[in-house]
Amino acid sequence: MSSRANVVNRVVLTVLGLLLLTAGGFGLALSAGAFGESRADNPVLPEQVRTFPDGRPWFWWAVAGGLVLIAVLALLWLLAQLRTDRTTRLDLTTDARDGYTTLHANALTNAVEDEALGIPSVTSASANVREHRGNHVFLRVELADSADIDGVRTRLENEVVAHLREAVADPRFLVTIELRPGASKTPQRSLT
Repeated sequence: MSSRANVVNRVVLTVLGLLLLTAGGFGLALSAGAFGESRADNPVLPEQVRTFPDGRPWFWWAVAGGLVLIAVLALLWLLAQLRTDRTTRLDLTTDARDGYTTLHANALTNAVEDEALGIPSVTSASANVREHRGNHVFLRVELADSADIDGVRTRLENEVVAHLREAVADPRFLVTIELRPGASKTPQRSLT
């Protein structure tokens, strides 16, 4: 899922959650008598609102249409969650007359992860290829507490990224590295 979709999801779900929380709090306060005992004993909706649908058969059709609209919007939202900017293959073809060259993204990311894990103090590595203004590799590296962050970063840039760019034959291939120091604990040694 793209970062734009993440932001939209967070905003919409936060607003919806706050509205529902406010409505629930209002109903609870009303039933507890916070607005007076007479209001706590009365129905929430006035008589006019409760009897409105009685003589209007179109009302329930409008309610059904509104619910169908909500269901369609919910389905579209779910489909948007499935859409992602990750790619499964990289097209490395430079000239179609010479043939087509495709690299499976999984093979590339596995090689990048394995090479990153070979660096001391790296406890975990995760890479994926996304189509974000062209192909782009995102590498997340978790480091031990005692890691030399500058040393790890230098090795990642000079070795892992250099090998990746060599593999795809593009010296300007975009790579984003996220270092997460102290994300994983180094095993504790006990003296016995």
